[in-house]
Amino acid sequence: MKQDPSVLIRQSEPGDAGYVAYMQGRYYYQNHGFLEKAEYYFIKHLADFVLNPEGGRLWIAEVDGTIAGSVAIVRVDHHTAQFRWFIVEQEYQKRGIGSRLMETALDFCREHQYTNLFLWTFKGLDAARRLYDQAGFVLTEEKPNHEWSSVVIIEQKLELKLELK
Repeated sequence: MKQDPSVLIRQSEPGDAGYVAYMQGRYYYQNHGFLEKAEYYFIKHLADFVLNPEGGRLWIAEVDGTIAGSVAIVRVDHHTAQFRWFIVEQEYQKRGIGSRLMETALDFCREHQYTNLFLWTFKGLDAARRLYDQAGFVLTEEKPNHEWSSVVIIEQKLELKLELK
């Protein structure tokens, strides 16, 4: 796919983490019935990451200067990282932004010698799931969640074994 020159993937700057929490909270509330306590979860974990980003990074996708998406890698231990806060605003989807964010995050993991990568998602996020599958993530766990949404969601843990170059 030809890269769109209007899309910039950059490292986060002050203020971006708050915007990422906003995007996550708004999207999941509007599209999946998430409750306010889910927003607390996004904010808390993003704040923890901002306080201690060692071994991780948050990237922002911009289109003509407007934030269009994000992704982060959060260090768990020397060999393991978590793929987090992956989102592309609906009006910017189908432009290859998700693929570029995924590629950026996976390259970072390889550069930092992470061999195990995992993420938590839930059933129904089909576009993201296609990207996860293409990258080689494998479903390893499922469990119902009654806390975050007005409907029961099925959380899914996906894992990827990375080969270092």
